[in-house]
Amino acid sequence: MGEHMQKVLYVEDNPLNMALMHHLFKKNLPFVMLLEAETGERGLEMAERQRPDLIILDIGLPGLNGYETLACLRREENTHQIPVLAISAFAQLSDIAKARQAGFAGYITKPIRVRAFTEIVQGLLAEREGQV
Repeated sequence: MGEHMQKVLYVEDNPLNMALMHHLFKKNLPFVMLLEAETGERGLEMAERQRPDLIILDIGLPGLNGYETLACLRREENTHQIPVLAISAFAQLSDIAKARQAGFAGYITKPIRVRAFTEIVQGLLAEREGQV
C-alpha cells in the first residue's frame, strides 16, 4: 500500500445498505477509509472535496440517479478519472450492459456477494494506486 489511506465514497440512500457497507469495510477492507453520501448531489460535493480513490454508486438514487451522477463526475476535471463502481438490485444482463456502456468500472448486484465484492474493490483500488 502507498503512504496514504485509500478512500472509497459510497453513495447510497438506504441506511440499512449503508450500515451493511460499513460493516463489510470494517471486517474485510480495514485499510480503507469509507466516506458516505446519501444523494447523488451530496456525492458530487464529497467527490470534489475528498477526491476518493473509488466511488461506489447506487443506481436507484432519488434526485440525481446513478447514471446522472456518473455523467456529472465525468464532466468535472477533478473527478473524471475516479473509477466508479455501480451497485444495484437491478440484475438483468441488459442492466449490467447499460452500466458498462455508461462508463462504470464494474457492476455489483444486490444482495452483495461479499467475497466477489471485496475482490473487485481491492482490484480497482490497486489499479488506482498504480495510476496516482
